[in-house]
Amino acid sequence: MAKKITGPQMIIANRLDDGRAVFFTRNGGWSPETDEAAYADDDGIEALLAEATKSADKNIVLSVEAIGAVLNGDKAYPAHIKHAMQAKGPSVRADLGYQVSLDWEAN
Repeated sequence: MAKKITGPQMIIANRLDDGRAVFFTRNGGWSPETDEAAYADDDGIEALLAEATKSADKNIVLSVEAIGAVLNGDKAYPAHIKHAMQAKGPSVRADLGYQVSLDWEAN
């Protein structure tokens, strides 16, 4: 049984055309940038998840799930290292896929 997440949460998925981890944004889109992500508390996450799941129904993303978030001002970042690493991309080989920005540690 999955552990229930409490507190601030955000929505993560994988973009279907390139597999990149993306976050549901405040304007109803998807972005690889965590600082654009929408977030909600325990009361609002179900509505946010329902809205995000519509993109899965349209084959834009897959594996839509709510994850724990850490807030910094009005921006949310993944609370778990697994999701933070998904957002930042490969860190070992520069020739593989997208790369992290030089200021990734600031987030």
